[in-house]
Amino acid sequence: MKTYNIAIIGAGMIGAAHASGYRAHQARLAGANHQFNLHTVCDAREDAAQELARVWGFAHTSSDWQAVLNNPDIDIVSVALPNFLHAEVAAAALRAGKHVLCEKPLALTAAQAKELTELAASSKGINGSVFNYRRIPAISMIKQLIEQGEIGTPTHLLVQYQTGYAADPLLPHSWRYTESRAGGGALHDIGAHAIDIARFLCGDILEIVGATEDTFIKHRYLPLTANAGHSHVTLSDQSAVVDTDDISSCVLRFNSGCQGLFSASRVTVGMGNTLSFTLTGSKGTVLFNSERPGEFQIARASKESGAFVTRANNPAFPYLSDLIPVPHDGVAIGYAEGFGFMIAEFMQAVAENRPYSKGNFADGLAVALVLEAIQHAARERRPVSISEFAGAQP
Repeated sequence: MKTYNIAIIGAGMIGAAHASGYRAHQARLAGANHQFNLHTVCDAREDAAQELARVWGFAHTSSDWQAVLNNPDIDIVSVALPNFLHAEVAAAALRAGKHVLCEKPLALTAAQAKELTELAASSKGINGSVFNYRRIPAISMIKQLIEQGEIGTPTHLLVQYQTGYAADPLLPHSWRYTESRAGGGALHDIGAHAIDIARFLCGDILEIVGATEDTFIKHRYLPLTANAGHSHVTLSDQSAVVDTDDISSCVLRFNSGCQGLFSASRVTVGMGNTLSFTLTGSKGTVLFNSERPGEFQIARASKESGAFVTRANNPAFPYLSDLIPVPHDGVAIGYAEGFGFMIAEFMQAVAENRPYSKGNFADGLAVALVLEAIQHAARERRPVSISEFAGAQP
């Protein structure tokens, strides 16, 4: 029997999401010829690695990611590190023959993402980008309805990702507030998810018609102790410049002719972690808000007199009939379940030795191209075609 040993590199906030997903589905996806083993958690902070391993049942810990990749017993690697380490560690993992699931953004630049995607194409390992919002059953069901023509031809998309984690000026400075280490601010941290959902629903993006970005908290105090995620810690009296965006917005034009409005904010008080969209088609409209992930609203000209109706989770929605403990009408799901569905799909692709198609490195590159185009459009105050970055495409 083949045993796939799993390692998570990065024991911070998002590393826990990966650990939860693997733990939830390791037994469910075991088969007659294969099983999955929670092997190693790696982090430079040994105490963080040990705690994550303890909570989620991983057998080993390490503080050296290169040693983990050199370990022939490791088969699957989740890269859950700060943005500036994604490309380096993911590339090393691919070269070591591992199956790699890498956090977004795939890389700091489109050029780096291209190099990584080309390496992945020649690697024997399965590759995936973390675009977990595709796996929310309501969003996947909306995708099916679009493909079935239920709302006609998509004509306009309003997509937003709003959070408030950085609204407090006393949140300490970290890598997220330095462009050379983060790539961008709200745009790369949360906007990458919104752009992926835009592509998932409406296809490839042709042009950034116009864009703007702003930083409203221009300095933050340096922490006296290590911090993870968006936690508060004791601050020093030294501050550092913030050179990443707090808010980024743009107008999109898709290859299909659909128009789009996009916005990402990390300083919206009251919006903890909210992805929302309104998609209008020639025959109807759909609404989704991640604060209510177990439902969406749809209005169709040919049904219900064009009025909005709410469709709640039911076993006919993707993922719900076989990946939740209680597959019944109206059973709620949340962030952890959707993230776990993504992990389950990746594990299944590895077990079946087939490409992971819904959110692979090529999708990560496509998002990287759009993120870079948005930055150029905002800073140069002009429309930017994605084709201007054709050299970064594989």
